[in-house]
Amino acid sequence: MKSKRNIPPALVLWIIAPIFGELFSGSSPLNEYINPVTFLTLGLLYGCGAIICRELVIRWKKGWPSLLLLGFAYGIYEEGLLVQSFFDPGWQDLGILASYGRVAGVNWVWSEHLTIFHALISICASVAFVEILYPERRHESWVHGFWWAANWIGFLGIYAVWEIMTIYDPGLWKIVTVLSIALLVLLARVIPKPAPLAPLPASARPWRYFLAGFLGMTGQFFLIYYGAEKDHLNFMVTMVILLMYDLLFLLLILHMNKRGAGWDDRHRLALINGALGFFLVLGPLTVGPQYPVMYFSNPLFLLVLGLIYWKVAKRYSSTDLEPKLTGIV
Repeated sequence: MKSKRNIPPALVLWIIAPIFGELFSGSSPLNEYINPVTFLTLGLLYGCGAIICRELVIRWKKGWPSLLLLGFAYGIYEEGLLVQSFFDPGWQDLGILASYGRVAGVNWVWSEHLTIFHALISICASVAFVEILYPERRHESWVHGFWWAANWIGFLGIYAVWEIMTIYDPGLWKIVTVLSIALLVLLARVIPKPAPLAPLPASARPWRYFLAGFLGMTGQFFLIYYGAEKDHLNFMVTMVILLMYDLLFLLLILHMNKRGAGWDDRHRLALINGALGFFLVLGPLTVGPQYPVMYFSNPLFLLVLGLIYWKVAKRYSSTDLEPKLTGIV
């Protein structure tokens, strides 16, 4: 307990966000991730971004819809403004999506896909995960003064460095990207916070949330790459189906948790672990011999997530609705 009190939750979030967004997703396997330059760069991007998004929600006294909108803004900032994968047909991770859905200089399917991914995994899952680790501090501001300014400097500074290094020019789409980010931030600022609800008994066991997270992420990727494979579906049809699928999934979670009144940290963590489990289980099966380190690292990551869940579950008795505010670390 004492050791955890000595580790600021903002620092944990700074580390966790790039782990979820890059390491667990397989975008940066362990052998690449531990490179000091990579670690620092991803921390300044993902870590500072997640801290800023959470801090704005806390300071504005908003709720999860605002965090989700800021997550969308973050995804557009990273992929559209910084690395410009929304527009660059030569971006290394595009694969078949470099041609499927590319119209008027935009990789449309990839843009929708990555915006959703970053909002759910890089921002929302990371923030929720660390708040579960620090339940007694989930409603507090985590950075002030110098460190609040330092996160902004790091977050914007990494863009300035990347802008100097990049050679691709999306033209007028850069203006559209900036306006899109500004609009999402404005919506996050003005959208009402959901009214607090009295706690209700959970109607679904945690394993169902784990399954929902795993299958939900599986369906997301299946819809995208089924449509792209041999051009089975017009890309606009794929984008509409994907949007409807995600909205239905959101409604399913809200139904399961009774609009947020009927779940606790066990259920939240199970949902996060299920979504992350999709990447950790299927990642080694899809990359082949390209990243053999994943055959060893991913089972270890799954074990760590399982141990953290076990520690979180120990806070509760069989009849508890509220967590016992005990430490994990």
